[in-house]
Amino acid sequence: MHDESSSRRAPGVVVGVALALALATAFTSTDAEAYCRSTTCIGADCARDADGCKTTGEKLFWASSCVGFSLQADSSEFIPFKYFEETAQRSFVEWSDLECETGVATMAFSQLDSVECHEAEHNRGGTNANIILFQDTMWRYTGVDNNLAKTTVTFNDETGEILDADIEINHANNNFTISDTDIAFDLQAILTHEIGHFVGIDHSPDFSATMYAGYEEGSTDQRSLEPDDVFAVCDAYPPGRAASCAPEPKGGLGTECGGVAPEDGDGGPADASGCAVREVDGDDERGSPWPALLLVGALVTFATRRGRSKGVG
Repeated sequence: MHDESSSRRAPGVVVGVALALALATAFTSTDAEAYCRSTTCIGADCARDADGCKTTGEKLFWASSCVGFSLQADSSEFIPFKYFEETAQRSFVEWSDLECETGVATMAFSQLDSVECHEAEHNRGGTNANIILFQDTMWRYTGVDNNLAKTTVTFNDETGEILDADIEINHANNNFTISDTDIAFDLQAILTHEIGHFVGIDHSPDFSATMYAGYEEGSTDQRSLEPDDVFAVCDAYPPGRAASCAPEPKGGLGTECGGVAPEDGDGGPADASGCAVREVDGDDERGSPWPALLLVGALVTFATRRGRSKGVG
């Protein structure tokens, strides 16, 4: 799950996090609270603590206590929609109704209508959708072809509020499987990791965490959360947080790319100021000579995650 990044400035804030097949960076922390939160800080110059977590910028979060997501209606030519939907639902359930020390985390999910749009995008002045989609024929992002997935998060640069999130699965260069046997790259494991980025969680230095930046081919370990992942959600979405359930995307749900401008002109983010755009394609910049979240493409050795069984290649 290594990720690569470049950055640029533009109206609106976009952060992408890609899941990839590569040698994991050698972090050895097993602290149950080693998790990292994604922030509005952009680029390799962001200050970090000893665990590699960013210490500058506003932490990312969804303001709503329930977030809506949509599936791309065409699914993949290799995976029928029925199985795509079942897998996505199981992955979101892992991040739902998590028990914290003082109650249940204020984060839940709602599946909304499927969409025709086949792009990761955010429309500032119109309808939107938080989409999960497959790229079957071409992976357009720069870097190496074995990036497994990419999550693009649009947020307000001044507050850290997440406005939109889209997950793209790279089936053009990788073989995703949905069964419990004969596993290549397990779709449920990859989606569960990516949903962590979807809700504003960064890579963890804890080898056992689902948000650790490494995936071993043939493994299903990351289908479920570990204590470190739960701590992260409890920090971002604590019990008792003042938040209402509003699963509809900013500007309303739209099924077509480009969005539709609402008649009342109220679509898009409430505050368009203080925004920036970051494109991220690959491996975490912690201790890496590459920029933020960059995939080390030349390395093909699989990472063995401590505390989990090694998968079958």
